Amino acid sequence: MTGYIPKKQVPSIEKRLTEKYDIVFEAEDADGEGVPVVLKNGKFGAAGEGVLAAFGLPGKGEIDPSTIMTACYVFLFGLMLSDAAYGLIVFAVCLGVLLKFPRMESGMQKSIRLFMYCGLSTLFWGVMFGGYFGDFIDVFSKVYLHKPVTVKPVWFAPLNEPMRLLVFSMLFGLIHMFLGMGLKGYMLIRDKKYLDFFCDVVLWFMLLMGLILIFIPSSMFRSISQMDLNLPAAVVQIGKWMAIIGAVGILFMSGRDKKNPFLRLALGAYDLYNITGWVSDILSYSRLLALGLATGVIASVMNQMGSMLGDSILGWIVFILVFVIGHIFNLLINLLGAYVHTCRLQYVEFFGKFFEGGGKEFHPFRENTKYVDIKED
Repeated sequence: MTGYIPKKQVPSIEKRLTEKYDIVFEAEDADGEGVPVVLKNGKFGAAGEGVLAAFGLPGKGEIDPSTIMTACYVFLFGLMLSDAAYGLIVFAVCLGVLLKFPRMESGMQKSIRLFMYCGLSTLFWGVMFGGYFGDFIDVFSKVYLHKPVTVKPVWFAPLNEPMRLLVFSMLFGLIHMFLGMGLKGYMLIRDKKYLDFFCDVVLWFMLLMGLILIFIPSSMFRSISQMDLNLPAAVVQIGKWMAIIGAVGILFMSGRDKKNPFLRLALGAYDLYNITGWVSDILSYSRLLALGLATGVIASVMNQMGSMLGDSILGWIVFILVFVIGHIFNLLINLLGAYVHTCRLQYVEFFGKFFEGGGKEFHPFRENTKYVDIKED
């Protein structure tokens, strides 16, 4: 066993333990950088601790983003898988496992609970987009019931309006990254670094929001989104001044710790060039569109393949086989894709704005048994 206890408690603890048990332990001072980290969250936030730990535990002075990250993770995961039937299956299987094996290892339990929440999110987005095993209801009712039945999406069907989903994917991505910047701002204010907050957060918000207000009424935005959004001229003018003030502020303030004015400007210009990184990050959220469409397209192909022999005994047999095997394959492959790409969006686009990690995990000084609970009177 290994663990950490305050050094002032070592003599009394050593006396009690050596009198009762045959045990030897060693005490060391914990320096400021190497203090171990223990995460304390509710059930929802704790579900995402495994995803956080895979990147790195919070380092010195950082916050624990588990709860916020879990909410974002569940939201984006469901948007990528986006089929109500798949979501219901994932939720039911995970819930069944949690109820069947209540004493499973803590890390595994948290991961399964995370996927249970992701199943609910997938169910929600599937209803919003009208996906139930893809277009199963349409195909089955037309071919085998000879009476077409269509379940309309609550919001819209991505296969019919892919560019609309692309715009919303980038909007969700922008909100996701702004949330990361907001957390960075919170830590700077908490540490009373007000100048850093203004220079590294406020100025970037001004620049980015200004550019967005300029971009929305442009012909490029209309051609990409197929939407015509006209903003008042005063709003566009405000956007221009926000962008100018933000850009000038970043140019002169990014290298504020350097005395050489030319070096300060060079560092400011380099930091300003990082606007291309923001564009790249926003475009990364197009994977929400890609994976969402992939789920629907593959499911639709499976339904079409299964129904090719029509309403006959052989047709029913083939349809059932193709339906079961095809949708299991589609569910598994897109579950993997949603997991990997959602993690990528958290680690690169979200954590890249405020989080470094590198904390050391805390190992409590206790005996960890798998099948037995030891209780002392």
